[in-house]
Amino acid sequence: MPISRLTAALLLGALVGSCGLTPHKSVIEGTSLFGASLERVTPEGERLERLERDLSEARSLWSAEQNEANAIWVGRRLGYLGRYSEAIEWFSARLQEFPDSYRLLRHLGHRRISLRQFASAEADLTRAWALARDHPNRIEPDGAPNTFNIPRSTDHGNILYHLALAIHLQGRWEESANAWTACQEAATNDDSRASALNWRYQALMRAGRPHEARETVSKARSDWDVIENHAYLDLCLLYAGRLGLSDVLGSGSDAIQDVTRRYGVSAWRYAAGEVEGAQAEWTALVESGPWNAFGVIAAEADLARAR
Repeated sequence: MPISRLTAALLLGALVGSCGLTPHKSVIEGTSLFGASLERVTPEGERLERLERDLSEARSLWSAEQNEANAIWVGRRLGYLGRYSEAIEWFSARLQEFPDSYRLLRHLGHRRISLRQFASAEADLTRAWALARDHPNRIEPDGAPNTFNIPRSTDHGNILYHLALAIHLQGRWEESANAWTACQEAATNDDSRASALNWRYQALMRAGRPHEARETVSKARSDWDVIENHAYLDLCLLYAGRLGLSDVLGSGSDAIQDVTRRYGVSAWRYAAGEVEGAQAEWTALVESGPWNAFGVIAAEADLARAR
């Protein structure tokens, strides 16, 4: 169900208030795959005040000591405020000072994905992995801690996850499946396994390898120790035939979780041959936003390829 440029522009301009965020029409962060403006989305109220304080503190720490860690936190804090283009500029500038920082490259690649710069993100993350692979795999500090305040991601895992996603969003399914396999093998906990397995299943199905996809997802278990990625685990159990749609949809704890579930179900339906239904859901996802969610970005990429 291809859509016109005008329709896409209207969809991408949709409000994202369900996420507690406000679009700032005067600030354009980037351009969608259909040429529509991506208006800055900023938190509100006390959360905005807290994040602005965090950014101010990060800048003060950078001014006091200009090291890699302090450079990373300024860029991350800019991103949490929806200032993605500024974050990209910041990370790029700091890489002039720390050219072999795979951590700076990892965060730069992430924000390039947010602004639909998939090929550039892939290049950054490929270089990040080349630099990181022979270094110890350290836990990455959380900028937005989970309920248990237990970080679940690592340097290697985050580089490989975002690299696989950058390839996936370009529709190179065989390469994507291989990249998600590497990401899954690098997982150090069930949260990371569930997220990689979800995308790997989708890539294998799109690559025309359904038997392998089903065999792979059959390894998911409902008793996995998942703290953050409940949506991804539920989707894997859906793919494996151990959960129904009613168990997956409507179970999101927030807007991002809801988008993740809806996109996963749409990809599952697409692989099952329900093309029109899947494309209708992709359109609905792009319309509802938030545009910075990976599920919405994936839906937009799918619509662009359909067109």
